Amino acid sequence: MSVNQIPFYLKISNILKEEILNGVYQVGELLPTENELEKKYLTSRTTIRNALGLLEREGLVVRKQGKGTVVMETKTIENMNYITSFAETLKEKNIKIETGSLNVELVNPPQKVASLLNLKKGEKIYLVQRLRIADGIPIAYMNNYIIPRFVPDLADKKDQLYEEGLYQIFEKDFKLRLNQAVETIEAYNSGPLETTILQVPEKTALFHALRVTYLEDGTPFEVVISVIRADKYQYRVFLKGRPPQF
Repeated sequence: MSVNQIPFYLKISNILKEEILNGVYQVGELLPTENELEKKYLTSRTTIRNALGLLEREGLVVRKQGKGTVVMETKTIENMNYITSFAETLKEKNIKIETGSLNVELVNPPQKVASLLNLKKGEKIYLVQRLRIADGIPIAYMNNYIIPRFVPDLADKKDQLYEEGLYQIFEKDFKLRLNQAVETIEAYNSGPLETTILQVPEKTALFHALRVTYLEDGTPFEVVISVIRADKYQYRVFLKGRPPQF
C-alpha cells in the first residue's frame, strides 16, 4: 500500500459516519449487520470490524452483543487548540444554539475570581449568567466574569447577547483580541441545583470547567465557570511532540 493510500476500513468508516450525520441512520437504529456490510463493500469481516470499531471510538455507535451496532446520539466536541466560545463550537456542528435565562450585572466577585484576575479589594466585575440550550435541550450553565474597563457598557448589550456570541461582541464591539486561555476541567455528578437548571436527574455526569482568558499583552480579563452536560459534550485535546528531557 502506498504512503498516500487510505486504508479501506477508514474509507468505510468515513462513509458510514457521513450517513449517520446526514440522518440515513437515526439515533437508536441498527446499522446493517457485519455480514451485510461485507457483501456491500466486498471486503473481509476484519475490515468491517475495524471500521465499526473506529465509529465506536468516536462515540457514533455502540456494538451490543446479540443485537448489533446501534447509532448513538452524537456529542458536540470542542477541540482544545483554539480559543472558542461554547456557542461557536455548537454552531460549527450545525447545532441550533439558544439562550434561556440571561443576566448581566456588576457584582462583587468571588475571592477566587478576584485573585485570578488580579482585582483590587472592592473592585466590581461584570457577571454574565446564561443557560445555553442546544437543539431545544438545556446543555450548559455559564458564568462569565469580565473586567468592566475592557467592556464598559456590556450591560447595554444584553439584548444583543440573545443573538450573538459573547466573544463575537468582545471582538466586534470592544475591539478585544483574545490571545490565550487556560482551562481546567473536572468531572462531577449533578446535585439539586444542576438538576433544576439543566433539567437532569441527580447524579448525572457533568463537566465543571474554569477558564481564564488573556489579552495580547498577557492581561487576564475574563474568568468563565461553566457546568456542562457530559452526555452532550466532549473535549478533545491535541498533543504534539515530547517534553524536553531532563
